[in-house]
Amino acid sequence: MLAIIDKFKQSSPEQEIELANRYVAGQRDVYRQVDNWINQVTRLSIWHFVEETEDTNSIVHLKLFSSLKAAKFRGESTFRTYVQRVARYTCIDQVRSQRVQRDADPEDLPAPIGSEAPDIIHERSVEYQIFQKIFRSIDPECQKLWRMVFSESLNYKEIGGKLGLPEGTVKRKVHECKKTAMEMKEKLI
Repeated sequence: MLAIIDKFKQSSPEQEIELANRYVAGQRDVYRQVDNWINQVTRLSIWHFVEETEDTNSIVHLKLFSSLKAAKFRGESTFRTYVQRVARYTCIDQVRSQRVQRDADPEDLPAPIGSEAPDIIHERSVEYQIFQKIFRSIDPECQKLWRMVFSESLNYKEIGGKLGLPEGTVKRKVHECKKTAMEMKEKLI
C-alpha cells in the first residue's frame, strides 16, 4: 500500500519529512496510516478517558497538523515515532485535565435562569453545557476565582483579602481567566 511506510525499511530524514508533508497535504492513505498509529496509543487500556477516544484522536490530529505546519518535525526520528509521541503526550494531558475536572464540580455553581420559551430554554441549556466544559478545562486557580466571584458573590477587594493579593492583581487574574474562557468558547462554537 504505502511503500514509504514500511516499518522494516530504514528511511532517511528527508523521506520522513516528505511523509509528514503528505499528511499535511491531506493524502488519504497517509492520513489513514497516521490515524492507525494514533489509535495504537489512544486505545490502550491505561488511559481511562471519560471522553471518547475519537475526541482524543481529533485533538492529536489538530496538534500534529499545527506542529507540522510550524515545521517542528525535523526528521530526527521516524514520523511514526513523532506521531505516537504526540498522541502519548496528548493522552497524558487528557488524563490530567480529567483529574482537575473531578475536583471541580460545576454543579456547585448556580444554574442559568431559563424562560418559558422552548427555544430560550434550549439555548440556555447549550450555554450551560459550554460553560461546564470551559469550567472543567480552565486551570484550578481560575476555577477558585470564579467560585469566589459567582458562588460566594465576593468583590475583588474581598477576594484579595482571602488570597492575600492586591485588588488590582485579582482584577487582572479574573480578566485573564475571562480571556482564556472566551478563547475556549470560540473554539467550541
